[in-house]
Amino acid sequence: MSTTETSAKDEAAIKAVIAAFAEAWNAKDAEPLANLFVEDADFVDVIGRWFKGRTEIKQTHAQALASFLSDSQMTITDTQIKFLTPNVAVLHSTWETTGHKSLDGVHRIQDTGVLTAVTTCKENTW
Repeated sequence: MSTTETSAKDEAAIKAVIAAFAEAWNAKDAEPLANLFVEDADFVDVIGRWFKGRTEIKQTHAQALASFLSDSQMTITDTQIKFLTPNVAVLHSTWETTGHKSLDGVHRIQDTGVLTAVTTCKENTW
């Protein structure tokens, strides 16, 4: 298999991971969302809060998805991938959300941003 074919296959697999993040968000299910992360992952949210470990990532997302994000929908609008090694890549995905409330629960918000992640491939799984 050529490097181009491998890269295209790997890029598709990485894009499937970020798509799974949005799917879990839209389903309001923190379990599959958190399972996309390794046990000792770090996650910095859109307002700069730093969550350490899969358990904390799950708990925080579960709370948010059940409250002010309960009506939100996420769309991934673009993903760019840079391979650092054949088994490590950095992705930058632009996203937009609609339908979520402000933290005070009053205002509806449409938001956009960039999610940056380091992804690794182990046993042919990203």
